[in-house]
Amino acid sequence: MAYRTWVKLVGAAFGAAALVGAGQLGLAYGLGILDFSRVVDVTARDQWTAQLGWVAWFTMTAAAAGGVAGRSRLSPSAGAGTRLIGGIAAGLGAAAVVPLTMQPARGAAVVGVNEVFVIGVCAALGAAAGIFAAYAALGRNAARWSLTTLTAVIWLLALVSVAPALRSGQDLSPVRLGVLDADFIPASLADRVPLFTMPVIALLAGLIVGFAARRRGLSTVPIALAGLPGPALLTLAYLVAGPGTTDFQEIPYWAAMTAAGAGVFGSVLAAVLGRGPATAERPGSPGKSEPTPDRPTLPQRDAQPESAIAKAGQSVSQGPPLPGTGTAQAVTGRASVAAARASVAARASVAAQRPEHELKPSDTGVITMPPFNGFAPPAQQRPDGDISDWVSGLGGRP
Repeated sequence: MAYRTWVKLVGAAFGAAALVGAGQLGLAYGLGILDFSRVVDVTARDQWTAQLGWVAWFTMTAAAAGGVAGRSRLSPSAGAGTRLIGGIAAGLGAAAVVPLTMQPARGAAVVGVNEVFVIGVCAALGAAAGIFAAYAALGRNAARWSLTTLTAVIWLLALVSVAPALRSGQDLSPVRLGVLDADFIPASLADRVPLFTMPVIALLAGLIVGFAARRRGLSTVPIALAGLPGPALLTLAYLVAGPGTTDFQEIPYWAAMTAAGAGVFGSVLAAVLGRGPATAERPGSPGKSEPTPDRPTLPQRDAQPESAIAKAGQSVSQGPPLPGTGTAQAVTGRASVAAARASVAARASVAAQRPEHELKPSDTGVITMPPFNGFAPPAQQRPDGDISDWVSGLGGRP
């Protein structure tokens, strides 16, 4: 790859990741999803843990955005090493989130926690995991679709969760990653929504992305894995943050552990639903489709005249049957053997009329070989006169 292409790829991946990471942090601070300047007591430590999940997810999605942006700068012949370098550049760009979170964390007060160090580690782990997300985005279309779809849905859930508080001017309740924490949810469903939100979203996203990949004509394995990348970021973000100590964090934590599997299950359903055996004839199959402007008919080979051998075989097969009894008669070689014997006899009669000194070995069929002594050196084995006469006879000399 040329030097300028390398610079463009690294610059696009790094710049896009840093920009997306900083933009998401700014949006989260403005909406009140993240608040590091408050005092958190022991009973509310899970609210701090929930914010750690958001920070890890922000860095991972920022790196994935760097991979999506760098895809346009990637040459078609680029290999795995080039994509890995682009992924590393995107991860370094996403690492810009680390100081942007450590600085405001100095104003937080969480009992028994070193706030600045913990939030910096979570952001760094998210950037490291984002390298693999960027690598997948650089190499696979289905990975880009899954990452983009899940990121958009998670942000939509967050906006729906904070919208009632923004409209009424009330204090915003903590918003968890991938959970619909809106005030309009009935109290009887408040404990069930966090458990089913992420698996259902991952399943539906896997179905949508899987059908999109199937429509693009991808093979079965890429279709089946199309629903993995996006939900996997949710799973990794909750793994980085931890399960917490109360149901406030434990329920969405275990729901996130099933999100990756639900996404793969959805894409697997998209890969196998409606597919019959390979030999089954279905309407609309490529073999039965009519020609269209973008799919013209294949050129046909002109009919070639039959060769002389084919014509001769056809005439023999269509000729009169051989004399004999029965419908199927075997053709023997007796006639050819008799003709060969007659030819040999005619040649022998002609050779008998020649003088003896004009006879050739080919006329009599008798060739006299010299005695062979296997222990004598090759130089001592000389052909006798009979062999010389036989060789001269083959040349046509009298």
